[in-house]
Amino acid sequence: MTEPAESLGGSGPGPTNVDRLVGVAGLACYVLLPLAGVFGWAIAVVVAVAVSQALDLLIVANQELRAALARAQFGIAVRTLARELSVVILLLSAGWATRDNVRVAVVLVLAVAGLRLLCHLLLVLVRRRAVRPVEALNIDLSGVNEPAPVPEVLQRRVSERFHGASALALLGASIAVVVNRPVVLFVVVGLVLALELAGVLAAIGWLIRSRGALVRQSYLDAVHQRVGELHSQVMLYHSGTDDTTYQVDMWLPVLERLDRPALVVLRERPCFALLAPTSLPVICIPDAVDFMGFALPDVRVALYTANVGKVIHMLREPGVRHVFVGHGDSDKAASFNPFSRVYSEIWVAGEGGRDRYRRAAVGVRDDDIVEVGRPQLEDIRVAVDPIGDRVMSVLYAPTWEGWTADPAHTSLVRTGLALVERLVGLADVRVIYKPHPLTGSVSPAAAAADAAIRSVIAGAGGRHLTVAGPAPTLYECFNDADLLIADISSVLSDFITSQKPYVVPNLTGLSEVAFRARFPTAGTAYLLDPAAERLGAILDLVRDTDPLAADRRALRHYLLGPAEPDAMTRFAAAVDAAYDRAVSMSPVRVAAGRE
Repeated sequence: MTEPAESLGGSGPGPTNVDRLVGVAGLACYVLLPLAGVFGWAIAVVVAVAVSQALDLLIVANQELRAALARAQFGIAVRTLARELSVVILLLSAGWATRDNVRVAVVLVLAVAGLRLLCHLLLVLVRRRAVRPVEALNIDLSGVNEPAPVPEVLQRRVSERFHGASALALLGASIAVVVNRPVVLFVVVGLVLALELAGVLAAIGWLIRSRGALVRQSYLDAVHQRVGELHSQVMLYHSGTDDTTYQVDMWLPVLERLDRPALVVLRERPCFALLAPTSLPVICIPDAVDFMGFALPDVRVALYTANVGKVIHMLREPGVRHVFVGHGDSDKAASFNPFSRVYSEIWVAGEGGRDRYRRAAVGVRDDDIVEVGRPQLEDIRVAVDPIGDRVMSVLYAPTWEGWTADPAHTSLVRTGLALVERLVGLADVRVIYKPHPLTGSVSPAAAAADAAIRSVIAGAGGRHLTVAGPAPTLYECFNDADLLIADISSVLSDFITSQKPYVVPNLTGLSEVAFRARFPTAGTAYLLDPAAERLGAILDLVRDTDPLAADRRALRHYLLGPAEPDAMTRFAAAVDAAYDRAVSMSPVRVAAGRE
């Protein structure tokens, strides 16, 4: 059960030589600008302004470089102000215009900065009022008046455009000094001021028409009323970055099959935008105050996909059974996180999940653990025919690097490339590579290994495939594969449903016996060495006798529970039982903070 990150702003692959060159060139320009202004080097100012603006376009397009400069307190606003003050210093140099013209010129350049600042402040209000406080899907909102749409001109890259217009004004002012013609400055800067003034008036006009917070609150209240009319009894609650959307997607088909009315609640707009198609009603409420004021008195069972900070906004609600369902059942530490104590119940797939909490002794009572199976797995086909001599499809689905230095977390860095190179070199093997969605988000080494593997598969061409997006799904890849190679993760316990052979790289240094004892999901795996030298022998073994086949059947029962009743039946029964417990303990639910 892989825990998502609150923020995935990890180190990434790191700056390139081009990034460093752009950064150094930009800093050189901003060192030159004030010096050129002080000494009256007008041509140097013109060149520095033009080059710095061109470099700013590159910087804005480069997230890593832009973030680095912002951390150094040298963001685009500071850079633009430095340019403007440098030009003001140049304008105050003697000899290019009369004193009155110089004063007017300086005031006009400063007015460019002032109007730009005013427009940015107004746009903050525009964006706050324009963004709907709640997004809704599959909910009838006919007749509900939405906040006024923001004109296109006030939406797309407005800040960058204003900084670019400021650079144009500075170029006009600097050229005026070079040619000793104040009229050049007045014309160019005047046009820029007119443009900025138009932006300010457009923003003020929109704010007046939108009627601000009144419309926002009325829209929130109207959506709240429509959602309340659904009388949803079950909530699926998810919070996380866009890379974690798969964690909620896996539960959508399950909740669609419940007899009780269910509602999906998201806390981030990117997840809402990327959510898989569903017939369930969905709302997204990013703001904490808006969410905590959005009473849902009929909800008695809340299902949580991940342990993240924003779960507290729902956990505070009394009269609800708060249930951690997670997004997979695995031997990772996330599957027995001490934070799990905050939930009313912990739902696991089978006895293996219950034993993980017992062994970890993290304070979760055994009575609070419910075995519900994995209802998502019913479409995974069970192997019938042996592999034999046909081309073997091998699915390599490593997990991501995680937030710890645990060598068992991902095989990508130490084993992945050698493994894939050996596989693509075999004439009777087809490789399907499906990396975890969060791969490379923390470790540059993992990102580099992922890129290298993709390159090897692309170079091999033909039958080999990299699955980089949501389709085909992991379970569809299961059905297409004869053999899985994966790390310790929920992928193993899900794949065992197919009863097909699977391989796990042992990167811990533990003996095979100790490794299997520590990670029960690898109990019936063929263990691979870090250099993948045993790979050929393992492939021959599974083609021939597959001696672990019988043991996999027993492990499946331990990890995922009995085949009868089926997992969907058990899951639905668990929902009903949790609902009944919530009602019996609190017949009348009073929402927190709204007594």
